[in-house]
Amino acid sequence: MHIQKTLRLRVKWRRFFIDGAAWYRKAFGERSSTLIMALLIGVLAASGVAVMHFFVVTLTAFSGKIESFSGPSWLKVSAMGLFFFLPLLGLFLSHCVQHKWGGRHYAKSLSPLILMLHRRKFSIPGSEMFTHLLSSAFSVGLGGSAGLEAPSVLTGSAIGSNTAGFLHADPRQRLLLIGCGAAAAISACFSSPIGGVLFAVEVLMPSFSVGALVPILMSSAVATVVSRVVSNHFGFNLAITVPWRTDAVPFYFICGLVCAFIGVYVIQTAYKLGGIVKSRLRNHWVRLFTGGSLLCLLLAVFPILRGQGYVYIEQLFAGNLSALAALSPLPAGVVPEWLILTILIGSAIFVKVVGSVLTVDSGGDGGIFAPSMFIGAFTGFAFARLINLTGVIQLQEPNFIVVGMCGVFTAVMRAPLTGIFLIAEVTGGYTLLVPLMIVSAVSWFAARRLEPNSIYRKALAEGNLLNDDRDQMMLQSLPVRLNISRDFIPLSPDDTISTMRKLFEEHKKEIFPVLDEHRHLVGVIRTEKMLHAMLEHAVYDFMLIYDLMETPHGLLSPDDDLAWAMANFDRYNVKYLPVCSSGGKFEGFISREEIFSRYRNVVRDADSY
Repeated sequence: MHIQKTLRLRVKWRRFFIDGAAWYRKAFGERSSTLIMALLIGVLAASGVAVMHFFVVTLTAFSGKIESFSGPSWLKVSAMGLFFFLPLLGLFLSHCVQHKWGGRHYAKSLSPLILMLHRRKFSIPGSEMFTHLLSSAFSVGLGGSAGLEAPSVLTGSAIGSNTAGFLHADPRQRLLLIGCGAAAAISACFSSPIGGVLFAVEVLMPSFSVGALVPILMSSAVATVVSRVVSNHFGFNLAITVPWRTDAVPFYFICGLVCAFIGVYVIQTAYKLGGIVKSRLRNHWVRLFTGGSLLCLLLAVFPILRGQGYVYIEQLFAGNLSALAALSPLPAGVVPEWLILTILIGSAIFVKVVGSVLTVDSGGDGGIFAPSMFIGAFTGFAFARLINLTGVIQLQEPNFIVVGMCGVFTAVMRAPLTGIFLIAEVTGGYTLLVPLMIVSAVSWFAARRLEPNSIYRKALAEGNLLNDDRDQMMLQSLPVRLNISRDFIPLSPDDTISTMRKLFEEHKKEIFPVLDEHRHLVGVIRTEKMLHAMLEHAVYDFMLIYDLMETPHGLLSPDDDLAWAMANFDRYNVKYLPVCSSGGKFEGFISREEIFSRYRNVVRDADSY
C-alpha cells in the first residue's frame, strides 16, 4: 500500500512538472523554455562535477596519509604495501560500480556519445548521471593515471538527456540540452565557460547554428558560477605574468610541430595498446587484476604518473624541479641531476599514455583529457629547455609549458579553438593568445597529415562508423525501415500483361513487385516496359509478366541506412529500390524522391536552432 502511494505521488509530481513545462513553452515560446532548461542543466552538471571532485580530493588525501604513515616498522611496511596496491583497489571498486549500475554497454570514452549524437539518438540511460561520478572517483582518487573530464562530460550529457526526457522535450531540444550538459561539465572542471562551449561544439555536436550557442553559453556560464561557489574550483590555475617575445615566434611554429608528433604518438599508442589489452585479456577479471597489477608497478616506478597530474604541472610551471626530481626512481646524489630530470620528463611524455590505457581498459574509468594536457606541459618544457641549452636563444619556459599543453591537446582532440581558449582561461588571461593560436594551428594541421582522426574518432573511423561528411552522417542516422513505402500492388510471374495494364489504369503505379507464393521477390516490372510491350500487337496478348520482369538490383534490408540506399541508387541509376526482410519476404519499395524529402526535413530540423 505504501509503495503504491509513493508511486502515485511520484507520477503526480512528474505530471505537475511536465504540465508546467508545456504551459511555459506555450506561453513564452520554445526558445525561452530551452534557456530555462539549459540553466537547470548547468546547475545540476556543475553540482555533479563538484561531488566527483570532492570524492577524488578525499580519496587522494586518504592515499597521501597512507603514503606518509609513520609508526612501527611493520606497520609502515604494511602501509607501503597498501599504498602500492591502492590503484588496483580503485580499479576494482570502479569495476564493481560499472558492473552493478552501468550495464553491458557502459561507456568509458566519448566515442559512443559522439556516434550516438551523429546518428541522432539522444536517449542516455539515467544511471549514467551518477555511475561515472563514482567509478572515475575511485579510479583516479586512489591513484589511477587518468582524467576526470570525459566522465564529467558523460555525466553532464546524461543529465541533459534525462532532463529533456523528463520534461518531454522534442529530439532537437534533446540534442541541444545534451550539448549544454557537456559544456557545463567542462566549464565546471576548469572554470572555463568559453572552453566548455567550444568543446561541446567542436567535439560533440554534429551540427549547430548560432541560435544553438545561446543555451549552451547560458549553461556553461551558470556552471562556472556554481563550481566556484560550491567547490571553490578544484582545478588548477596558472597565472601568466611574462609577455611573449617576437623573436621566439619561429620556435612557437617548431613547438607546434613537436606537439603534433607527440599528439599522434598518444593517439596511436592508446589505440593499439588498448586493443592489445582487450584482445589478449578477454576475461574481465583477468584483465582487471593483470592490468591493475601492471599499473601498480608502473606507478611505483614512476610516481609522477599518479592521478590527473595537474599538481605536477603547477610545480613544473613554478620551476620547482627539485620537488619533481624527488619523484624519480633514481637516487638523488648518486645519479647526475640532468639524468634524473631526463628520465622523469621522458616518462611524463611517453609513459603517461600507457598508464592511462591501463587505468581505463583494465576496468577503471577516466579519460585522456587531463593526460594530454599533462603530456603537453612536459613537452613544452622539454622543448624550451633543450633550445635554451643550445645557447641559440633563451626561451621563456613557462610560456612554452602553456603552449605545449594547448598543442598536444589540439593534436589529440582535434579541437583547436577549445585548446586556445581553455588554456587562455586557465592561465588567467589572454597574454599568450597569439602564441596559442600559432601552436594550435600548426599542431592541428600537422597532426591531421599524420593521423586523420582524433583519439575519440579513430576507433569509429576504423570501424567505418563515422566520417566527416555531414550529408553522409545524416543519411546514416536514418534507417531504411522508416522510409519504406508499403503501398504496392503485387503481381505473379504467371499474370498477363493485360492484367498489369488494368492495375496500372486503376492505381497509376510506376513499378510493380513480382512475388512468388511465399511473398518472396522474384523480379520487378516497370510501367514504361509494359507500355513498350503494348506496341507489339502480335505478341501482346500472349506475353506474361515473367517475360518482362527484371532482376531486382540494389536489394535493401530494413536495417540498412539511407546512406547505403543512396549509394545503390547512384550505382544502378534507378528511382526505386526493393526492400526485403532477413527471411527474404518483400517489404516494399524505397524511392529516391522520398529520401531527398526526408533529408531536407532532417537538415531543416538540425539547423532550426
